[in-house]
Amino acid sequence: MAGCTPAKRAQLKKKFAELDKDGSNSLDINELAALLKKGNPGMKHDEIEQLYSACDKNGDGVIDFDEFLDYIYSQERSAHSNDRAAGGRHARLAGERNVGDDDTETPEGWAACQSVFESYAGQGGGLDNKEFAKMCKDNKLIGHGFQKHDVDLIFTKVVTKGKRQLNFSQFQDAVRHIAAKRNQTNAEIMAIVGKSDGPVMHATKLIGSRFYDDKSTFTGAAAHNSAFEGTDPTHGGDRHAASQAAEAAKLERQHEEEGDWGACESVFKAFAGPGGELDGKEFIKMCDDCGLLGGGLTKQDVDIVFASAAHGGRKFGFDGFKVAVAKIAQKKKKAVYEIQDKIAGSSGPRLTGATKTEAVRFYDDKSTYTGAAGEVFGRDDDRGASRHADEHARQQAIENGTDEEKPWEEALATFNAYGGANGIDSREFLKLAVDAKLFDAKFRKEDMDIVFTQAVGKGNRKLDETSFKKAVRLMAFKKDCGVDKVQDALAAHKGGPELHGTEAEYSRFHDDKDTYTGMHVGK
Repeated sequence: MAGCTPAKRAQLKKKFAELDKDGSNSLDINELAALLKKGNPGMKHDEIEQLYSACDKNGDGVIDFDEFLDYIYSQERSAHSNDRAAGGRHARLAGERNVGDDDTETPEGWAACQSVFESYAGQGGGLDNKEFAKMCKDNKLIGHGFQKHDVDLIFTKVVTKGKRQLNFSQFQDAVRHIAAKRNQTNAEIMAIVGKSDGPVMHATKLIGSRFYDDKSTFTGAAAHNSAFEGTDPTHGGDRHAASQAAEAAKLERQHEEEGDWGACESVFKAFAGPGGELDGKEFIKMCDDCGLLGGGLTKQDVDIVFASAAHGGRKFGFDGFKVAVAKIAQKKKKAVYEIQDKIAGSSGPRLTGATKTEAVRFYDDKSTYTGAAGEVFGRDDDRGASRHADEHARQQAIENGTDEEKPWEEALATFNAYGGANGIDSREFLKLAVDAKLFDAKFRKEDMDIVFTQAVGKGNRKLDETSFKKAVRLMAFKKDCGVDKVQDALAAHKGGPELHGTEAEYSRFHDDKDTYTGMHVGK
């Protein structure tokens, strides 16, 4: 190859051998990638594939030394371009200029290029490979002998080894290489770059919306928002007030169509009962029994009507009922008196039960009731009249402490052994009760959760010394024994939790060393 001295060729031959890791006298794509990424670590795999195909002149899938030599000198030559007639192979154009050999450059031209360079430069003040490629694409430099893969080749050629960005001086060299590739003067490429308006942003343009862009059409809160310029607070008036006024006018017209409410009130009282108010379920039953459902009125509509008439409450009286009837008429598109007639024609709540229950002495004979039920339903004598109250009083007395209690020092020592200064949580309390064998037929593990919850207090998760005493007293109440009995059981475990491990069984062949044979003898 012209310009390649024997010494230079020998030097390149040695470099080729270093890259040829497998000793095949050729470079595969991975070996060439190692060379390219030394100069430009950010190169992508598809970019490397394009360069590899460009270097593989004979298309045999590998790059031999001559092809490698041609690639090296194609980088060092001042300029080269594509010979499209030869199927895309690179060849030297006859009479092509050397890079930097024209005198058309001017300081003014470079000043314009520097402004464009700075508009494309990212952090660090230089151009990386992507930014350089975007500059070439935005300014339509690709074409006429300067192809996409040449962008990477020129970037790799001019960038400082080990760096990832071009400074402006290197950018000037890149412009000269582009001019040589396109077979144009440096000034012509400088003029193209200098006329650039900077990076071209490709984004979807929003279509104008009158209801968004024309702020004078805003209504409600948006019309009064000072953050929007050009709003008209008077536009459209107060729609909420207008809507309320229209609703009130509609109800007023319906009231003019009302009949006599006397008969309806009697039916209302029949459904409402002694309290004189209807809840949601009773109102739905009334609508169903009076034949109001259907004709545009569903059970879901009844719920909405009820919520509106009750103003968020759980019940309404007769005044709320009249509002609900008007709304039902509105929903069914009928006059109010027509709905009133339907309701007035009802004979009251329908009873739908069909099975007659058999008499049960313990249910029907109220004289057998005891405790709270006896107080509510009444009885002929005072059987069990105060049993519930007596039990509650006894529990309260035990919780407050009794004379039969012993000093708490030993029981609290057990408390500290199981829980410590931080108190006892529910698991530790359960473990303590198991170890102390406190569970019996009257006090079961299910009762433990109730005792713990009652004693610990709302919002707490552990028993302290005071709530622990309360829990012990509650256990005594549940077990129907003295508090001192529970204290004694707890005091016996002040040494701490019992550890229950599996005890190994005796094995003559393991424990009797005289039976050992072979290599185990004497061990």
